[in-house]
Amino acid sequence: MACHSEMLPSLPASQSHQNNGSVTHHHNQTMGVGRLSRTVQRTYIGRRSGCSQPVFILLLVLSAFVFIFFQMANLIPRKPTPLFAWASSAERDIAVYVRPDRPTALLQPTKLCEDPPFVIIMIPSAVNHSLERDIIRRTWGQWAGSDLSLVLASDTQPPQRNNKTTKKHLNVLTAHAPPPRKAKMVFLLGRTAGDNPISSSVIEESRRFGDVLVEDFVDSYTNLTLKTVFMLKWVQQHCPKAQYVMKVDDDIFLNVPNLQYSLLNKTATTSYLAGTLICGARPIHNQWSKWYTPRYMFREGKYPNYLSGTGYVMSGDLVKPLLDTAVSTPYFHLEDVFLTGICAKKIGVRPSDNIGFSYQPRGNSPCVFKEVIMGHEVVPLEMARLWNMLNQPSILAKCNPLKKSQIRSYFPTKCSWS
Repeated sequence: MACHSEMLPSLPASQSHQNNGSVTHHHNQTMGVGRLSRTVQRTYIGRRSGCSQPVFILLLVLSAFVFIFFQMANLIPRKPTPLFAWASSAERDIAVYVRPDRPTALLQPTKLCEDPPFVIIMIPSAVNHSLERDIIRRTWGQWAGSDLSLVLASDTQPPQRNNKTTKKHLNVLTAHAPPPRKAKMVFLLGRTAGDNPISSSVIEESRRFGDVLVEDFVDSYTNLTLKTVFMLKWVQQHCPKAQYVMKVDDDIFLNVPNLQYSLLNKTATTSYLAGTLICGARPIHNQWSKWYTPRYMFREGKYPNYLSGTGYVMSGDLVKPLLDTAVSTPYFHLEDVFLTGICAKKIGVRPSDNIGFSYQPRGNSPCVFKEVIMGHEVVPLEMARLWNMLNQPSILAKCNPLKKSQIRSYFPTKCSWS
C-alpha cells in the first residue's frame, strides 16, 4: 500500500474576543496558538503516515547488511588462478626441444624393428603407470609381441606400489589366436624432473621387457605434444619401414587383430589418418579447464577437424611429413588438435572417422570388444577380464550381432573442410 498522510483542518486561533482584552494581547495569543497548531499537526501527520521513518530505517539496515556481506566475502580465501605451463613468453619452437637431427633418447628398445612390423603401436605412458604397462603386456600386448612368459617371470618379484594402487598378479590367458600380421609395441615415457631423470624401476623394466623408450623432456600433461613429436622422431629414425603407426593411451584396450583387418581391408594405403573424428570444436578459454587454450596460442574461433588423441592410426608414409611440419609449427599443447588437426591440414591430409575407434568409454562386454578396434578408460582389472573372455571361443559364440548404435553412440556431423 502506498504511504500517504491525512489532510487535517487547521485548529482555530481563538473562539471569540473578550471585550476587555487588548488588541496586543489578542495578537500574541493568536501567534502562540498558531505555533502550537503547526507543531501538533506535524507530529500528528508523522505518526499517522507510518512510512517515512520505517522506510529509512529499513534502507539503513539493508545497506549495513550488504556492506557487511561484501566485507566478509573479501575475508574468504580465493582460489588462485592456475598457472599455465606454456606462458606467452615461453619458447614455442618445437625444434629447440625435439632436436630432430640429434639423438635424444635416454633409454630405448634395441633391434625392435630389425624385422619391420606391419604396425608399430606407440603407447604414451606416465612414468608412474607401471601397473598400466604391466597389464597391457599381460593382455592385448600379447598380440603385439609381448612375451607372456617374461611377464609371468616378473611375478616372482615383490609387489610394487605406485601412486594409484598396488600391483597385483592377475591370472590371464595366452592369446587364443595371433593377429594376421606382425605387430610391435613401445611404451613412450619422458624423464622426471630432478637429479635422477630415469628411475631405477624404469631402468629395470626396460632391461626386462625391452619395450620402453624414454625421451629427453619432462613428462607432463601440457608436454604431450612434445611426447607425440618425439614419437614421430623415434619411429622415423628406428622403425621407418613399418607400414602403419598406431598411437594409443595406456588406458586403452586395443583389439590388434581387428585393427589389422581394418587396415588390410581399406582401399587407400597411403596418406591414411583415421580414428574418432571431431568436427567444429571450439577453444576453451576457461583457465580452470583441463583443455584450456590461451588466445595467444590459438586465435581462431574453432579448431580444424581432428582425431581424438585417445587413439589414432596413420600410414607410415605420413610420419616424415608430419614430423617435418610439427617441428616448424609453433607449439600447441593439445597434441591431438596439433598433430591430426593443425599439422595434417598443413600437409593436405584429411583425417577420417572409423567407427571402431571411440574416445567414449564402451560397455566392458566381450561382445562389444570383439567387434571394435579400441575402447577407452578400461581399468587394469577390467582389461584382464575382457582379455580372458575374448580368448574363450565358447563365450564369444553366444554373442549376437550388434547394431551400429551399440558399437558407438557418437558420430561426427556437420564436418566442413576448408
